[in-house]
Formats: sequence, C-alpha cells, structure tokens
Amino acid sequence: MAQIDTADDIIDLEDCVRRGNAPRAGARYRIKVGNDRLEYRPYVLADPVPTGAQILEVAALLPVADHILVAVLKAGSLEEVRPDETVEIFRRGVERFIAFRSDRSFRFLLNDRRFEWGAAEILGRVLKALAGVDPKKTGVWLERRGEPDLFVEDDQAVLLAGNEVERLRTGPVFFLCIEGDTRRWLEPTITMEQIAEIGGWAPSEGVIEVDKDQNERQLKPGEVITLKPGLAYGKKLCWKRG
Repeated sequence: MAQIDTADDIIDLEDCVRRGNAPRAGARYRIKVGNDRLEYRPYVLADPVPTGAQILEVAALLPVADHILVAVLKAGSLEEVRPDETVEIFRRGVERFIAFRSDRSFRFLLNDRRFEWGAAEILGRVLKALAGVDPKKTGVWLERRGEPDLFVEDDQAVLLAGNEVERLRTGPVFFLCIEGDTRRWLEPTITMEQIAEIGGWAPSEGVIEVDKDQNERQLKPGEVITLKPGLAYGKKLCWKRG
C-alpha cells in the first residue's frame, strides 16, 4: 500500500477546490481514492495533471489493466478515466476518484442524471450519496415498466448488468410513531384507517393523535393526514388506539 505523506508541501486538493484557491506551483497534491461503497483514503501525487494509471499506481491498485477508475466531478457526476487519459485535477475541480476491480463499466440514470459505474451493482446508500440527498429523509426507487417502482433499502444492491440502462429516482420517506413504535411510510399522506391497520387494531376502535405538547385529538373516519419527511416528524406527532 502506498505511504500517505503528511509533509508541509502537500496541498489538500479538496480544501483547495472548496476555497477556490489555485494550488501552489511545485507542491504535491493530496487526492482521495475510494471504492464502490464510497470509502475513501488519501494519497499524494506529485503531478497536478496525472494519468488514470498514475492515480491507480499511487493507490497501489495493480495491475492497472484490471481496474476501472472513475472521477467524481465537481457537480457530483461520475466520469470514467482511461489509464492513458490525463486529468487536470484542480482546473476540473476533481479531488476524489473511485476505483473498481473490473473489466467493464456500467451506466445508470439517477434523477435523470447519467452516471458511470465500474461494478455490476450499487447499494441504496451509495445512490443516496451520489444524489446528494439527506439519507434520513430520502429513499431510492428503481423505476419499473408496467409495475410499481421498487423501493431500494440502504443495504440492498441494484443490479446494473441488465439489457437496459436502469433508471432510479429519489423521493421523501416518512416515519410514523404509532403507540411508541416507529414505522416507515412511503406515501406523503395517510388515513385514520391506515394508521389503525399499521398499529394492528380495527379502525372501529378509533385513533387518537398526540402532538409534541401531549395534546390529544380524535381522528375522524376517513381523515387524511399530510406528513412531513424524516424521523423528526414521527417524534413530534404520534398516534394511539382509542
């Protein structure tokens, strides 16, 4: 494994790009190389315009021909970098790369944005990170023709090696607090009857809404409640039998 240098002449490109400062001439440059779970490690380059092969070599990912390298662009998109292709890392705002041990790349669409990926599958939590969304308030769905879209769990893998380019989207996820238990809900509204069903009792037994100040209100049959995404909403508003 390549040694991680911490000398004073090393410029952290992530910080440099964030501040909008030009890198100092003659310095060395710290980049990050990650895997298909977006787990990154820092490495140091002496060349501000390295080839894909140089980046793989400094990360000790050999042989180079057995790997695919993808640049994480400033806007969050992904772009494959060939071994002989150079990357002007500062000018393009590229300080992070993802490396895959693979002989082919795959494409998918996430929120109508095209991404390059070097593995035959991708985890739900990684898709959230690539979309730049709040993982606690957002879910991922795999779009399907002729049937409902499939909700993708954080640790669930979406296969990308099919005959068609997979299309995925993100959207809000809601959490319900029903008699002290937190339940996930994927729709922006819920009825009194649905709350009772999730809670495990008959709607005829009634549903009482309890707000953050412990004020109680009896829900009416057929009443529709508009939800807010995220777990915090479930803590502020609860329902119970009665």
